[in-house]
Amino acid sequence: MLISVLLPVRNGEAYLREALESVLAQTHRELELLVVDDGSDDATHAILSSYEDPRLRVIRQEPQGLVPALRRGLADVRGEVLARMDADDVSLPHRLERQLEALAADERLALVGCAVETIDDGGRVTGSWSLPVDDAALRRRLLLRNPFTHGAVVLRRAAVEAAGGYRADYGANEDYDLWRRLAREWRLGAVPDALYRYRVHPAAVTKTRVEDRVSARERLRDELWRDPALLGALHGEEEPVEARALAREALRRRRLALGVRLAARALRLQARRTSSS
Repeated sequence: MLISVLLPVRNGEAYLREALESVLAQTHRELELLVVDDGSDDATHAILSSYEDPRLRVIRQEPQGLVPALRRGLADVRGEVLARMDADDVSLPHRLERQLEALAADERLALVGCAVETIDDGGRVTGSWSLPVDDAALRRRLLLRNPFTHGAVVLRRAAVEAAGGYRADYGANEDYDLWRRLAREWRLGAVPDALYRYRVHPAAVTKTRVEDRVSARERLRDELWRDPALLGALHGEEEPVEARALAREALRRRRLALGVRLAARALRLQARRTSSS
């Protein structure tokens, strides 16, 4: 199956070659790597032009921003499956193979994430985080935060298009917004293994315009706490610490009755855990 890897970039000369090589070296060979160059004025164009691999395609546009670049790429991809990749990160060799296996195993699955390792400027691993693999647990995580690293996901293209694709309504939270819309009609999943390396450095997009990003995220999260597709996951049997976090968040979002019920359940879960230990 053809996987279209969508990589938007603007002035990414520092780490771009490493990112490209990590995709082109994937064990899943049936792929296209579509790079949307969003008006770079550094060596990005020269780096991209140095490749002769027919799987690499490049679209150049005037600088418009991340969401327009993503929308442009989504309109031009050829594969039934879409993978994201960021220009300063690294995909480990089996990433696409493992995520595609998970996607193919469940026809109702629209999004597959994975565990992620953090790296510094020099590529040294500095930490990691993992995800639950079941749909209900991931929905509960969405109520607390954005659990998916954008560059590390694989998506069913038809589901993304049916959900309306990427939107700029919530600023730099375009991925979080897409996940919640996918969750209304599709299942969410993850691979437990670390298959992606996320680079933490001062120029990263998530480090810029923090106040705007946080304001838009809070507005989005208020809406999440009124979305039946996500609130249905609150009937699950989570860990006491997660139940307490959900109770606090519900109260913060002014869902007072729900917050009280979640707090009571957290106490019951803790009591049950204590009595069985």
